[in-house]
Amino acid sequence: MSAAPARPALRIALLPLDERPACTRLPAQIAAVAGADVLRPPLTIMPQLREPGDADALGAWLVKAARDADVAVVSLETLGHGGLIASRTEASTVAEVTARWQILSTIAAAGTPVHAVTLVTRTPDSDDAMEEPEYWNPHGPALHRLSAELHRGEQPQARRAEQLTAAREAIPPAIRSDFARRRLRNHALNLTALELAAGGVLDSLVVGADDTAPWAVATAELQQLQLWCTRLECDDRVSVRPGADEATATLVARTLLSLLDSSPITVTIEAVDPYKLARIAPYENIPVGQTAAGQVEACGATVHSGTNPDLYLLVHTPDGDGDWAAGSMAERSPTSAQAAHALAERAVALLDAGHRVAVADCAQPNGADPLLADALLRSGVAHRLTAYAGWNTAGDTLGTAVAHAVTAVAALRAGRFDESAHLDLLAHRFTEDRGYMSLIRPEIRTALGSVPGRHDHVPDGHPLLDRLAEDLTRYAEDLPGFKARIAPGSVRLPWQRTFEVDFDVSTGLTPATTTAEENR
Repeated sequence: MSAAPARPALRIALLPLDERPACTRLPAQIAAVAGADVLRPPLTIMPQLREPGDADALGAWLVKAARDADVAVVSLETLGHGGLIASRTEASTVAEVTARWQILSTIAAAGTPVHAVTLVTRTPDSDDAMEEPEYWNPHGPALHRLSAELHRGEQPQARRAEQLTAAREAIPPAIRSDFARRRLRNHALNLTALELAAGGVLDSLVVGADDTAPWAVATAELQQLQLWCTRLECDDRVSVRPGADEATATLVARTLLSLLDSSPITVTIEAVDPYKLARIAPYENIPVGQTAAGQVEACGATVHSGTNPDLYLLVHTPDGDGDWAAGSMAERSPTSAQAAHALAERAVALLDAGHRVAVADCAQPNGADPLLADALLRSGVAHRLTAYAGWNTAGDTLGTAVAHAVTAVAALRAGRFDESAHLDLLAHRFTEDRGYMSLIRPEIRTALGSVPGRHDHVPDGHPLLDRLAEDLTRYAEDLPGFKARIAPGSVRLPWQRTFEVDFDVSTGLTPATTTAEENR
């Protein structure tokens, strides 16, 4: 295979959730697989961690960029508040935010389709206030418990008055009031977003839930939004599901399927033990199999239960309560090793039979399972995968893998597949998800003395940054099946913390094998 021949450029105007690589780089990487360009706002008007972006300037940029684009993909939090964190911390009113959203009608009326994402506000079980209102330190865990008790108390025949009273009394009244009023505002805005979709202003809408749980006010709000979605008869263009950081990437994939006039793409979801698709991953509120189906639909593809689909999505199901962001995992059980090796063997068998395969590693949050990633790399098939991901939450992982894979399938059909961009993205995911998140980051956090469950701070110029760059570069260069290179000087910690990393990686690989990509 070689790069796609020159064709008229496809352009997507992207207003991301914030300035992190997951929200800016990842959508552009996926678009590049189909030879598409992504227009992004200048950093000078984007948010910078807790500092909101210039919402009015971002809106003006979007109007102008949309004129030069085939489609617009928009974070409603960024357009309305100036960024994701600002939507949690700033005091913008419903009237102020919806006034900023009015430009979406202007863009749509001018003939540019608009696809948007809005998020249900999270209530993390942590006292880290880096991305939350300042009172999260120390009241975050208590607010998380209150959220759960409020939801439980709303169930029929629930008798939890004492538990709810205790949860309320653990938090000062002024903080409880602010917490509830912020949630009310954001829920009203999410309902307004549904109205925009039902009224045709938005071609599609993703309603995501960031870091939730089975019992949480966020889960109750998601259920209410799904009910309104059904009442408005807009289920065909609104996806309500877990996930946040990957949402614009899934929308980029969905828009590309439309721009490339792709026929329906069918996806079969598999796991080594199908019953484990019923497990609920950490930080989520529905079974991982349901999340997988939701991400397939959000990307514009179709879940397929028959034989010979366009794509097999192999899900490495949740396994235990660990979290790679908190440090190294405890020793895994023989059953875990068996499941990882069996999934890798299934991927090899499918690839050898000429099928397309995407792997979504949801075993633990915030990093790849070494047992699976290393098995895929040792087998020599990693570079033959249609997609791979194993980072952050299960929703993030599934959305990334599906978005990459369906974009690749649609691009191949349309003769726009960019093999170099595809291989670069595969190498990036293995390097970040396995190399950094579940190998190098735990070592760096240990060296820093980072506190489990809390974000750390690594200022520019810290000596550990040189070690990080050296270790990550060495890992990429040693990836079996890839000729990967990290650009010197590109490794950085965008928010000066170890949770996420950014870097430029490229490959010099051109597989000589004849696989499903060449045959279909």
